[in-house]
Amino acid sequence: MVILIADDDRLVRFTIKSILHDLRGDEEDIFLEAGNGMEMVELCREHHPDVAFVDIRMPHLSGLEAIAESRKEAPDTEYVIVSGYSDFEYAQKGMRLGVSEYLLKPVDEEDLRKVIGELTEKIKRNKSDSNSRFRLRVMEAFNYYTVLGREEGGIDKVEDSGCYTVFMLRIRGGKNTRESMEKQQRDLMKKISALGEEVVGRGGYYAAACNGYGTPCIVFQTGRDQADHILSRIKMASMSAVSEKVRHCFMWFEEESLEEACIRCEKLEKDLCLLMQENPGAVCRYEEVRAGEREREFLHLTEKLTEVWMQADGTACREILNEMWRGYGCLELNLNLKNLSGFCEAVTGGRILSDSLRAFCRSFVENSDEMYSFSSQEEKDVTEQAREYVKKYYRNDISISQIAESLGLTANYLSTIFRQRTGMKLIDYLTQVRMEAAKKLLCENITASVQDIALMVGYNSSRHFSTLFQKQTGMTPSSYRRVKAEGGL
Repeated sequence: MVILIADDDRLVRFTIKSILHDLRGDEEDIFLEAGNGMEMVELCREHHPDVAFVDIRMPHLSGLEAIAESRKEAPDTEYVIVSGYSDFEYAQKGMRLGVSEYLLKPVDEEDLRKVIGELTEKIKRNKSDSNSRFRLRVMEAFNYYTVLGREEGGIDKVEDSGCYTVFMLRIRGGKNTRESMEKQQRDLMKKISALGEEVVGRGGYYAAACNGYGTPCIVFQTGRDQADHILSRIKMASMSAVSEKVRHCFMWFEEESLEEACIRCEKLEKDLCLLMQENPGAVCRYEEVRAGEREREFLHLTEKLTEVWMQADGTACREILNEMWRGYGCLELNLNLKNLSGFCEAVTGGRILSDSLRAFCRSFVENSDEMYSFSSQEEKDVTEQAREYVKKYYRNDISISQIAESLGLTANYLSTIFRQRTGMKLIDYLTQVRMEAAKKLLCENITASVQDIALMVGYNSSRHFSTLFQKQTGMTPSSYRRVKAEGGL
């Protein structure tokens, strides 16, 4: 917690700080001190403290004047007046400024204990409630752009302050590694969630969502001062989770708005293949993952090759290998073949050479017998289970992550398998089921509002629902109901 003590008496500042140190024990508090009202306003502008203890009479600006000015810079700060003047007039003015408490000098330790205890709980509740709203906003935004992309009349514009730092997790494994993949993703997300709680405690925001491909996207909104700390902690968590059976990496970027962050998470999906040549557990900034056009094309083909290998599609494998051989076999590409081969070995379970591009391609041919040992029956069953879950729970506010968790899978794995088997994204299937249900409800419940129908099919936002419905049917929900009532369609 960030605590500001504003008093022109240095001894008073020292006394309050010492008492709070003793009262709060091992809490990792940051203490700021101001000797006058102007310094207090400046510190509030820069640090947005959680609590400010403010003396009434200070140079340059009085305590009440400083609070009034600081409110403009730090509206969420809890202000406590500390004064030797028990005049009721000061208390009244303080109440009008939203002051939380009024303490008399000399400050009594028991009174301070009570005040800081109550404010700590209040601040925790406020931050938790605020982050819950942030998490819901992120989920709705990702859901919207996953389905519709960037269009006019999108999600409601929100006030953006600070920067958004987004980490996209790519995790891959091969035969008999599903449990390992699930465990690795759970362990990573658990550590990142703990970091998220820490960020929220410092006044930032945290949420986890999935793009349309099921790729986990971890979103932090903080001031610039926290970005380096978050990156360092993600790197530590990622490296501690490295294993031989499962390969994972993070790609991250920064954006100034939630809208741009959502759009970029969809667009960057195709570039996650660049991570195949990075060290296991790497955390790479998108702008620093360099690849020329030919290198990028080769990595895209390699990703396709591993996907069809998992499907035991021998014909598709041969076609891709022939294309790789003819187009790139004689080239000297700027690739980290050692890491790329290690990635492919984790997926295929076979020995993939890294001596040259030719040796790399030839290894897949030599391991082709292994490919046919991959059974596709499990994937088919998973697809049907996902369909059944959607049909059963589409009325709830469900996400790809929840569907995957119910089946004991990672969201990324489920999305990949579903798209391979059905030719459509899982989020698109969920939307399709909801829209069909909405059509029926609009006709059967003629007195229900559009907002009611939206809630019945799992959408909290009627605007979001209406936009999706119009995209699917070519007309608004109200127009659809009217046309059906008139015997049309």
